[in-house]
This record gives sequence, structure tokens and C-alpha cells, in this order.
Amino acid sequence: MNRVLPPNTGLLVSGKFPTLPSLQSFYMGYEDDETINVEDGYDTKTERLFWIRHKDLDKMLSIVGESNFFSFHRVFLSYYEAHFKLNYFWNHRIFNESEQTREPLKIAEIETMLETQDIQIVDSGALKYANHILNAGTKIHVKENHFKEYLWATQMNELLQAYNLSSFESVTIQSNDILKSSYLFKGALVKKEISVVLYEWANIYSYTQTDFIKRVSNILEVIKNDIERNKESYDEKSTRPWVNNLVYFLSKQVNDNNYYKGCFFGVFNASDLFGPYSRHGSAEIKSIKGVNNQQSMDCKTIISEWRNNGILPSDEQFMKLFKLWYFTTSYLVINWLRLPHFSAK
Repeated sequence: MNRVLPPNTGLLVSGKFPTLPSLQSFYMGYEDDETINVEDGYDTKTERLFWIRHKDLDKMLSIVGESNFFSFHRVFLSYYEAHFKLNYFWNHRIFNESEQTREPLKIAEIETMLETQDIQIVDSGALKYANHILNAGTKIHVKENHFKEYLWATQMNELLQAYNLSSFESVTIQSNDILKSSYLFKGALVKKEISVVLYEWANIYSYTQTDFIKRVSNILEVIKNDIERNKESYDEKSTRPWVNNLVYFLSKQVNDNNYYKGCFFGVFNASDLFGPYSRHGSAEIKSIKGVNNQQSMDCKTIISEWRNNGILPSDEQFMKLFKLWYFTTSYLVINWLRLPHFSAK
């Protein structure tokens, strides 16, 4: 795509720290971080503009208001952040080994691999530093509104129609490669589930954030329900049946009591163990009887000791659980995105 000058309206991202690479796609743009200083040398911009490529961009802010304009752009920025995460995971050793064998991974195998191969949450910080909009050259601070972001992530086309704004132009993508940003972005526009999964995944930035379980479990449930609705269609259209099998088996392990459900939703929903940190607060919170100091304990045993004997996992054991949840979810997301959700035309 030919590069064009950025508009004077959009979302401003602080350039104080490096975030995402510059981008020129069919759906959005993000200017580079270099500028020319007074001595004709290269310098880093203090702010970078991110904007949505939409025919009504210039009048959009006056129609939807500052908060909606801000939230709309942050949802698109989350798509780009998710694409950034996807590229990182694609190159991870565990992913590469699985791609070569084309064999579905067992969660027990993932747990074993993570003992020797660390996994960190990759986050560019772009969403953290996106706190202003640019309106015809004027900088305006806007407070984050995650509720509105969820609305835009789930009802984007309907909201554009409600505000009498144009729909996004139909674009033919030449490749169904999820590593190509425009293919991924088109998926978010044509299918709500893809939009929601990318939004949730992009907003996971720390193992200790208060909504970590909420976001991980939302992703897993969206994918589970999507498979139940569309499995027949995926099997008919797929040119990569091994990907289908991988996705189905991994989702089954997460959601089936005979596999690892107790390690995932069995904990996510355990208000008796987690209290309000869990997904609800319906049960009486149990008192612990001590902290687990055992070494080399697998995740199922860690949770069993906590649930049955009141032995709270140690910090290291909690981190082991967090990493298993995060990597399994991320691995599932990437392969689920490879299913034939939509036509590239």
C-alpha cells in the first residue's frame, strides 16, 4: 500500500517509550517515531498519531463525540497490539515445534515445556500511552472508558450505522495469512468473535493485573462457543485439517472435566478459593491452612492441595498457573484465528 501523509485527526500515542512499529494498512495507520531535529538530525517524536482509515474520519468526532471517537480508535489499536503479540508467539519455540509435527498438543505437554522455556507477556505499551485524541490539530485528553470499548468491539458496524456513518469499504485481501495485518483486521470487522478475542488478548499486559482471569476466561469461552456453532462449516471449508484438530482438542481439554477443566474454569469460577478475584462471589471464602512449599509440583496437584487441603500455592506456583493459562490461551487464539472464519474477498 502506498504511504500517505497522516491526517490531523486521530489517536495520539506518547512517543516517550518505543511501542508498535509504524503501519500503513487498508484499515489503519500508525506514523513512524522519527522526526528531524533543529540540527537536521534524526530524533524521536514525542507523540505518534494512530488513525482509522475511514471515509468519514474528518467528521466522525463531531458526530459520535470525543469519548466514542477515542474508544473506537483504541479498539483498533488493540487489534494492532494483538497482531504484535501474534507475531511474537508465532516465533516461539513451542509453537514452532508443534507446527512442524502438526500434532495436537496436550496441556500436560505444554506444562512440561514451560518448565524449561519461559513465557512472558509481550506488550508494546501502546494502549497504556494512548491517552489523547487529535481533533483538527488540537490535542485533547480523554479518559479511558473500557465499557465503551467493549461496545465498539462487539457492535462496531451497528454503531456506525446508528450514527449514520459509512460502513468500512469492502477490501479484498490477497492472502489468508494471519501474520498479514490486514487479513487479521478484516476478520475483526466481519466477525464479532474475532474482534472480541483480539481486544481481550491485546489488553492482557501482566500476570498480576486484576482482570487477568476475566480476560483469559472470556477468550476461552468465546472460542468454545464459536467452535460449537461453526465446527461443521470449518470442517467443510478447511484446507488445513490439522489446525482444526489442534483447536478442537485444545479447547476440549480446557473445558472437559476429564482433562484440564479443573485447572482452568475450576479455578476461574472458584469464589471459595479466590474470593472476588474469581469470576463471581457466590461462595463463602475458605480460610487457608498454610502456604505450599513443595517443589516440582504439577498444576493439577497444586490446585488439589489448595482446594482439598487449604494449602495456598506459593508465589512461584501461582506464576506457574498463570503462565499455563496464558500460553494455552494464546496458543489456542492463534490457531483458532487460522480457521476459515471468512472469505478474503
